[in-house]
Amino acid sequence: MTPETVATLIAEIEAEDPLDFAGLALDAAGARLLMAAHFCDIDRKFVELGLAPDQRVEMMAAIAAHSMVENMLLHLSRLRRDSEAADFRAWMRRHGIGGAGA
Repeated sequence: MTPETVATLIAEIEAEDPLDFAGLALDAAGARLLMAAHFCDIDRKFVELGLAPDQRVEMMAAIAAHSMVENMLLHLSRLRRDSEAADFRAWMRRHGIGGAGA
């Protein structure tokens, strides 16, 4: 695993779900490489701690899931702030969240 290979995988994921980098000082490739390098560094530290491959995968999955929850909360907060109530409820239904909190 290298930052470059992870960044390539991120780019493939983003092809299906593009991110908006408009107005930011960091471009998509730079952001991918930064996060990929960070994840590779975390994995290297797990190796140094003696974690088995399955333990490392589980820890990385937990880190990714935590980031996804944080991202979802930030996105929902932005939608609530920037969208009409009906648009917000439609987004939640589209993503299987239901009408909770709307």
